[in-house]
Amino acid sequence: MVQSLDRGLQILFILAEHKSKGVTELAGDLQVNKSTVFRLLETMEMRGLIQQDEVTAKYRLGMGILQISDGLIKNLDIIGSARPILKQLMTVTKESAHLCTLSNDKVYVVDQVKSNYVMKVSAAIGQDEPIFCSSVGKCILAYLPEEKMQKILHETEFIPYTKKTITSKDKLLKELAEIRDKGYALDDEELSEGVRCIAAPIFNFKGEVKNSIGISGPSLRIRMDNLNPYIDNLKIAAESISYGIGYREDR
Repeated sequence: MVQSLDRGLQILFILAEHKSKGVTELAGDLQVNKSTVFRLLETMEMRGLIQQDEVTAKYRLGMGILQISDGLIKNLDIIGSARPILKQLMTVTKESAHLCTLSNDKVYVVDQVKSNYVMKVSAAIGQDEPIFCSSVGKCILAYLPEEKMQKILHETEFIPYTKKTITSKDKLLKELAEIRDKGYALDDEELSEGVRCIAAPIFNFKGEVKNSIGISGPSLRIRMDNLNPYIDNLKIAAESISYGIGYREDR
């Protein structure tokens, strides 16, 4: 281990937990002399990782940290992270598994692993799913900020795809609250007769939901009396993807 590098990293972690600290305070935290801390601070300040307050002379994190975090975010490839989990979910449930994302107030299928059954339900990559009656759509809609949710609902045309399609905004809002409470969404033949779908939310590192993962299959196989195993496996898959893109529930 490179001691000076380790001490520099410790300083960054300390400043991440505190608004600012002086040289003496940091020296006490690291149990080293002030001249050692000053040299480390000087190097990190040159790289923009920290900056000194002109009034208090204390140090805080600098804008360089944002550049690093931005690079991390750009490299969090949710499709790549989700792909092996989608495959595993399909293997366990034997039904088609798909990953969806929110873009321009619409929900699109961005990846899919098809079931091996002859009779299966699948979607085309790039296909948009009605946000108010598909399980993947409702799942994302339920976790959006209130203002964003209301905007989408105001602009939504509640088309009755089947006799089970929810066409009432009030009824949908009630279901969205239930989705947040249960942690999953169900499309009970609302979009297509004879097809039942279940979806769970994927949380990003900020705790936002812009993606969901779902499974779809014939209602003869995904029945209302055998939903629990599907739901359990789906939640595990969603949690794994969320963890992989930086979500931590205890933050």
